[in-house]
Amino acid sequence: MMLAPDLRPSGKKRILVIDDEAAIREVFDEILTSAGYEVSTAESGAVAVERAEREPFDLAITDLRMPGLSGVDTVAALRRIKPGLAVIVVSGNVSDESARRCREAGVTRFMSKPVDIDELLHVVEVALQNRACSS
Repeated sequence: MMLAPDLRPSGKKRILVIDDEAAIREVFDEILTSAGYEVSTAESGAVAVERAEREPFDLAITDLRMPGLSGVDTVAALRRIKPGLAVIVVSGNVSDESARRCREAGVTRFMSKPVDIDELLHVVEVALQNRACSS
């Protein structure tokens, strides 16, 4: 069951962080939680897709290179589940081909690792505002 954003108990924007590296998930969780977001993490694209089928999210942040379901395939699956979901890709290596495939899948923004915290928070805020304007 999907709850409307204003019916969620916390009223906070919900962000799903997807990365196969636990340290990255933990850092993003800490940064985003400190900024007032409700954060859920997933260690793989498959886990993220399962979670997105059960829970509402306003934004997803994903790595590209992960074992199993790639970041590009994860983005495509998440966008099929929730077409209006904002998605940010954060990766250490984005090739022209993967960037093209991500754009086709509906990625909102690309960021390179290592991530500047202030830039991340700004990009998240803008992506969420743009999503709200287009809903």
